[in-house]
Amino acid sequence: MTGQPFREVVGPLPGERDFDPHEGDLDAQVAWRNFGGLTLGEAYEKFQENPFVYQEDFMWMGGKAFAYYFPVLERYVLVTPVWSEAAGSEWCQVYGLGAAIQVQFAENCLPEVRLLVPRVLPLIAQVKESFDAFVASGHPYYSDPEMQQHVIREWNELEAHLQQFGET
Repeated sequence: MTGQPFREVVGPLPGERDFDPHEGDLDAQVAWRNFGGLTLGEAYEKFQENPFVYQEDFMWMGGKAFAYYFPVLERYVLVTPVWSEAAGSEWCQVYGLGAAIQVQFAENCLPEVRLLVPRVLPLIAQVKESFDAFVASGHPYYSDPEMQQHVIREWNELEAHLQQFGET
């Protein structure tokens, strides 16, 4: 799936104002510098370089930009193993991502964002199933209970938060 092109998105790339609708939000401006003008394929490649850092850009970009670039997060969650090991330490690759997504679903979120609820719910299920499978495997590097509790709580909170939209 990673090598397949993204589905065609109707309309132009989000502009700077779509990233920073209130003009002057420093975090939104960082998101613009990192992702502004990128196609979905280019944005996905960039996101894969450092998901932990770039997930914050998705948290702070304006709703129109988030809705446009959401397929980047969607693909990442669907194709990336929840757990990874590097340099002898474990890492949960979706740590913080549920919270970043939740920020976009404020009570007054844009209709474009609200329409994503049916696409976010399967991602939550994917994360929870993968997480449970890795924890149940008993592999020693999936053993940090604090990290496990944090990640599960984060994705459970996202799921509960989305219930206000009546899509669950």
